[in-house]
Amino acid sequence: MHSLLPTLRNTLKSFSASPSTYLRIHSTAPTKPCTHLHILDSSFNPPTLAHFSLGLTSLQSSPSPHLLLLLATQNADKPAAPAPFEDRLLMLHLFAASFPPTTTIDIAITKHARFLDKSLELAKHYPNAEQTFLTGFDTLIRLLDTKYYPPAHTLEPLDGFFGSNRVRCTLRDGGWGDREKQREYVEAIRRGEREGEGCKREWAERIELVEGAPESVGVSSTAVREAIRSGDSEVLDRYLTKEVKEWVLERSLYA
Repeated sequence: MHSLLPTLRNTLKSFSASPSTYLRIHSTAPTKPCTHLHILDSSFNPPTLAHFSLGLTSLQSSPSPHLLLLLATQNADKPAAPAPFEDRLLMLHLFAASFPPTTTIDIAITKHARFLDKSLELAKHYPNAEQTFLTGFDTLIRLLDTKYYPPAHTLEPLDGFFGSNRVRCTLRDGGWGDREKQREYVEAIRRGEREGEGCKREWAERIELVEGAPESVGVSSTAVREAIRSGDSEVLDRYLTKEVKEWVLERSLYA
């Protein structure tokens, strides 16, 4: 794996200097046709068992599981630090090996920050494939925040996105309200209460709210970074796959 780092570093450097906005880094089945793409889009800083649970539970509902691990090199809200992108891509290679061998897994990078632009880009590379974006509730709120759609600051640009794609959203613990409040967020869309923002009520039919797996409760990349700084190895055992944990510690990432 150490020998792969320079290759990933050079790939990222070339990608950054090129006009390209998307690049597939790795695929377990590069020639396999895709009819339904499950997109796990994150900063993967680092990839956790919550990411794993999000991907696995979605794939189990698909007759032909095809998962894209998508790393944005530009994010609307998050900085590039603290782990270098090449380390994150290498962790994704380790992370991908934990999924069932019947799963087709692609790893890719993009310069797009918004789901809307990512979806349009992916339609070029996976033509005729329905896209399901796998998110947490906090990400759903950002997707439907008008501040990300200047200059009119309306959600009307998402009409095409929800016309052909889906969002599978895991309910979150923490500062996002209880389950009832999170479900009410989608019900308000269904009742048409946000139509003045360009948010159509029928979009609610394209948003699926699901409970997270018990083992993923409380798991987050932020919690992992805090556990590393405090030296809590037990937390890392619960929050990371074995291979990712070993890489994080060997490289002293987040310390």
